[in-house]
Formats: sequence, structure tokens, C-alpha cells
Amino acid sequence: MDTHLKAYGYDMICTDGWIEQAQTIDANGYITKYNSDWQHDFSYWSDYIRGKGMKFGVYYNPMWLTRAAWEQDCPVAGAETTARQIVGKNSFNADLYWVDTARPGAEQWIKGYVRHFIDLGATYLRIDFLENYERNYGSDKYVQALKWIKEEAGDEIFISLVMPNCFSHGKNEIPYGDMIRISDDCFKGGWDFVSGRRRGERQENWPQYGNAFDGFIGFSDIAAPGRLIMDGDFMRMNTMADVDERRFLFSLMVVTGSALAVSDQFDTATEECLEVYRNKELIELNKAGFCAQPLSRDVKSKDSSRWIGKLPCGDWIVAFFNREDAADEYRIDFGKELGIETGKAGNVRDLWTHQDLGAMEGSYAVTLEPHSCQVIRITK
Repeated sequence: MDTHLKAYGYDMICTDGWIEQAQTIDANGYITKYNSDWQHDFSYWSDYIRGKGMKFGVYYNPMWLTRAAWEQDCPVAGAETTARQIVGKNSFNADLYWVDTARPGAEQWIKGYVRHFIDLGATYLRIDFLENYERNYGSDKYVQALKWIKEEAGDEIFISLVMPNCFSHGKNEIPYGDMIRISDDCFKGGWDFVSGRRRGERQENWPQYGNAFDGFIGFSDIAAPGRLIMDGDFMRMNTMADVDERRFLFSLMVVTGSALAVSDQFDTATEECLEVYRNKELIELNKAGFCAQPLSRDVKSKDSSRWIGKLPCGDWIVAFFNREDAADEYRIDFGKELGIETGKAGNVRDLWTHQDLGAMEGSYAVTLEPHSCQVIRITK
């Protein structure tokens, strides 16, 4: 990351998942290592990463209480109780308990965990398996936990909410998260993750949408620059079939305002993958907090594959996505759909070929091959 991607704006390293073996704890019962078998602890890695000019992120759920903390019955900092007294009846698994927000001391535990990671130098906290907590303890206790987390986090650490049910269109999550997952996990990646899995289907609980494209469409109305980020999960470019699919995935993440989370491994991040991650003209949009909207929120409509957004300077960004298995034409009307009164574009620029296509009048059209896209910048 430091050698190949930091210069392009990828400035954070975050752990993710498989946390059960984090059973090395401090006196308050909080984990100090990502894995007990690792030589170095969080403090070491935080210093190491920040020493390279990058930010340190942590994957953990403050409602978790480790088996080690339960066995040692650690005192809860700031409360007159111990670890065993604040766990609920339902555990996450054999290695992790859930803290019941109705128990005295639960607030101090949850807020203390957030503060623990802040003190370690983390600026990003990725909180997973939220649907599991809400399913086991109900929405009222779930919302209480999120409220405590947000209160302690303030502006000191970014809160990423993962696997949320998002009942009532995110009513419980929107007030307390900086970023919200909008579709199923990346898993093995590929086109299945990007656009294929359960396409056109929606369910009431997590994951409401099976693929990232449907999820972005379905939750596009809740995202806004500076307010809330839709999280489409990780990008694994090495799992995509070709350069068209890689560009499709990266463009989708950029125009929807999602985080750009590289999760190829050091030995799978080929030069072909890295080339896609390094598109400076698209990265510029992400840095500016750009967030487009689909022309339709109906996942079965072709218009949901056309996304538009306006930059502060007045330029328009238009993205066309061909999710289909056959070539198709996509068009944008400058006057009717972008509101350019004259119906004229001073210049149309392709942000993948980095070429100016020139002035145009009325509309722009392109024929896209299957699983390909085009992102253009239109100057009035």
C-alpha cells in the first residue's frame, strides 16, 4: 500500500473479521491484539502504520465481550460491576459474548471500548454483525448501543456500521453511523458480488440486497455529501473477469460515493488491478465527496443504470453501466435530464480514456459492451 497506492489517496489500513482469537486483554477486559498468536499488538501496528503517513483502522464491535474477559471477570471501568454481570443471555459464539444494554455497567463498557480504540490511535471503527445483535436483543437495545457508541465517538473516530438490518430504510442506523453497508458481503467477489447475486430481489432484513449495484440503487436516497456514506464493501479486482468488469466495479464505487476499499492481497494485486485503482480523475471525485444519483430507484429499470451528479464548479458527472450480457446503447439528454438550458455541452470528457470528446449539442450516446461502463464529465 505504501509503495503502490498511498500516493493516489489510499491512506488507511484496517483489519477485518476473524476476531475470535483476539483473547489477549488489558485490565479492563479490552483486546490488545488482533490475534493472540501475533507477535505484535494493536499499539505496535498503530505506530507502524501512522509512521508511514497512513491512518489506522480497527474492526471490532464494542458490544462484544471476549471469553477471556468473562473468564477473568474483569472489572468494568467506571462502573461498580464486572464483566460477567453485563453479558446477555444470547452469545455471538463460543468466543464472544454480547453485552446487554439493559445491564448496569453496559454503557461504561461500550463507551470504554470506543475510547480504547481512540486511545490506540484508530480513526476508523468498523462495527460488524449488527443484525445479530438486533435479532437477539431487539431494536430498542440495539439503538441504545448505537447511541452510546456515537456519543463517545464524536468527531474523533469514524463509525462504519456493517451488516445492519436497516429496518424502515435505515431509521435506526442513519442518526448514528458515518457509513452504512447497503448490500451483502463481497465474499469471493466477481460479477456475482457486483451485480448478479439475487438481482432484482429485496428482503426486509439484512442483507436487503444481494449485490452491490442493487444495494446502491435501493439506498441511494439516504446518501449525501458530508452526511452519510453508502458502503458497498470491498473491491477484489483480481476476481473480476477482465478490465471492463474491473472498471465497472471501481466506477460504481466512485460515483455512488462509497469507500474505496482495496482488498486484493499482496500476491494477487497484479499491475492490471493496480492500474484500475490509480485512475486519478475518478479518485479526485472520491476525495471531493462526490455522490451521484440514479435516474431511477427501480432496480429493474434501465434508468437505474444511468447515474448523474453535479460538481460544485457546475460540471456534470454522468456514468453509464451495462449490467446485461448483451451490448446496449445508453444516452443522456443535456437539457431534459441535466437541466442545461442551452442544451449544449462545452466539452465531454471520458474519465477512463482521459480524452476530451469535444463540444456537443442535445445529447450524448454510447453503445456499451456487456459488463462495461463509461464515466463522462460534461462542461456547460
